[in-house]
Amino acid sequence: MIAQPTWYQASAHSAPAHPALSGERRADVCIVGGGFTGVSAALELAQAGRRVILLEAEQIGWGCSGRNGGQINPGPACDYATLVRQLGAADARKVWALSVEGVELLRRRVAEHAIDCDLKAGILLVANKLRQVDELQQWQASLQALDYQQLEFYDRASLQQLLRADYQAGVMDWGGGDLHPLNYLLGLARAAQACGAEPFERSRVLDWQQDGLGVTVRTSHGQVRAEQLILAGNAYIGTLLPWTQRRFMPIGSYIGATAPLGDLAEQLIPSRAAICDMNHLIDYYRLSADNRLLFGGRASARDGHPERLRAVMRGRMAQVFPALAEQDFEYLWGGQVAMTATKAPQFGRIGSRVLFAQGYSGQGVALAGLAGQLMAQALIGRAQGFDLFARLRHPLVPPGAPLQVAVRALALLWYRLRDMR
Repeated sequence: MIAQPTWYQASAHSAPAHPALSGERRADVCIVGGGFTGVSAALELAQAGRRVILLEAEQIGWGCSGRNGGQINPGPACDYATLVRQLGAADARKVWALSVEGVELLRRRVAEHAIDCDLKAGILLVANKLRQVDELQQWQASLQALDYQQLEFYDRASLQQLLRADYQAGVMDWGGGDLHPLNYLLGLARAAQACGAEPFERSRVLDWQQDGLGVTVRTSHGQVRAEQLILAGNAYIGTLLPWTQRRFMPIGSYIGATAPLGDLAEQLIPSRAAICDMNHLIDYYRLSADNRLLFGGRASARDGHPERLRAVMRGRMAQVFPALAEQDFEYLWGGQVAMTATKAPQFGRIGSRVLFAQGYSGQGVALAGLAGQLMAQALIGRAQGFDLFARLRHPLVPPGAPLQVAVRALALLWYRLRDMR
């Protein structure tokens, strides 16, 4: 994925630059990946008194954690029925409860560490078509059966109080919300470093090995010898995770940020809630603190230059908001989302010293932070939550980039056809 300048980078708070790893270092735990998962694990472990070294190939927040839509969703991206089929009713309910706790973990950390990240409540799921209204109400009923009482249904007419766009109905989830993801991550990284974690940037890991005494992690100019290793690269993990364990495929997703819209912003979205539609290939959008519309979607099978999608993205935005038909994007960028076949996250172990978590399938803002916490807890000796998620099964993905591109393209075509019904 070509890294374009993002509005998040342009509006981020100042953050210290971290050195590249050089020479030999020792730690209790080495973490690979400076996104939500890795930094969350680093903070949890450092607070527990562990010596932590975190290695990031680029800069903290360079990957999806620093360039995503900023929408906070309780629950994994998969259907609840998937959890029940794989885990049974009792343990499926535990996974759901843990995922809700992931949102509360995010909120607690924002408060505890005074992270300025424009956090606000409310995410609105909207039905594009009449046939989706029943699905929407069934979804609401299924979560209310789990004692989740944060959902509020709006029919076509009453939805206009929240969103001035042409949808059939919507459900507001007051338990979700949105934030500035890069500022949140930078705040977490500051907190982790204050607790003793050592982050290194521009320190791409070349390989790692484990033996009976520990793990050796090697970069171009140094290495870390640690007792345990967390692999938290998600869509950017590359060859560091064996193919047999890498049960996701990266999907390109793109976001545009308009110029500030002034008073028009709240005319379009009076509730200022984050919005996501119910199509398989979704549109998602929200207002920034300075009244830009951040509009995302347009999944792609290949790594691509965001500029090639400018006209498509503008067309989608204008379809939702005709008043923005002449509005262009001041910023347009893309990133990789790790999608599993079931849309459930993948947790796992390699040998006795290596843990990984990945494949959040577009709902990683809260879930990735929870994954980092659960991996940290597992290394400390409280593995119940991690082991529960690790029981979720995932089909193998095809080997080789050309075949994966072909499979992704076919899957996206299938989803487009289903959205046309």
